[in-house]
Amino acid sequence: MDSLRALVAICLLIALLLYAPHASAEDASTVPAAALPTNAELDALLEARDWSRLSPLVLGQTRDAASFRRRLDWLHVKLDSGAGFLVAYAYMRNLWVVGSAAKIDDPGNDLRVTAGMMALYAYELIMIDGAKCEDRSAPGNRLNQLLTLNPATFSFLKSRPNELKEKIVTTAVAFEKRTAPLRRDDDLLCRDGMDQMRAGIERGTQQEVPNRGHYGKTVEVTPPSDWTPKFVPPQTYVPIQNGARATMRETLLKLIQ
Repeated sequence: MDSLRALVAICLLIALLLYAPHASAEDASTVPAAALPTNAELDALLEARDWSRLSPLVLGQTRDAASFRRRLDWLHVKLDSGAGFLVAYAYMRNLWVVGSAAKIDDPGNDLRVTAGMMALYAYELIMIDGAKCEDRSAPGNRLNQLLTLNPATFSFLKSRPNELKEKIVTTAVAFEKRTAPLRRDDDLLCRDGMDQMRAGIERGTQQEVPNRGHYGKTVEVTPPSDWTPKFVPPQTYVPIQNGARATMRETLLKLIQ
């Protein structure tokens, strides 16, 4: 994937030169800027699957351009070594913030093109790695998150020329094929489904939280600390994955028509 590596290198350079934390109100996180831990500490959080602590560190604002550059570097390295959905999603969001501010028309240097490819790759992870989840509602929630929280990214992809769409899809499919042997069971893809909610109601905790733009009460349900998602055996998920891969190119092209 030399062409992808070259493109990412260009994106990182442009990000360092152009990044501002307030670059895009639509995509900027509301999480306050915090000091970015060392790469070793980020590695430990990823290895421990400590999503609640890792997510704001890779999706929230950073204090300066140097921290943003280091975060992008870390995400790129982890993505290239087979990290799962959170890393792909965070890499997409970070690149989109910078790309939407820069608006470079050259597809070879447009961060939005790379972000769009990563959005399609995240879609692939949901459909392929999510096949391992016993609770099928969990990857469904991740798909809803991807599509509804990133409308500008998908609108951008839909507005590209057909030839460029073909190249973006080809790159996304090839990248999934390359990282497939490196990826492990994705714990995050199998969380936040009906099984987790049921466990929270039966054995976890519930607390009322501020309403999010609607009337009535909002109750946050937290599962017990020992709850973990369940995975189905290979004889169940492999046929689903094979079917998804067989039609993925056509699926992605249809998604961005």
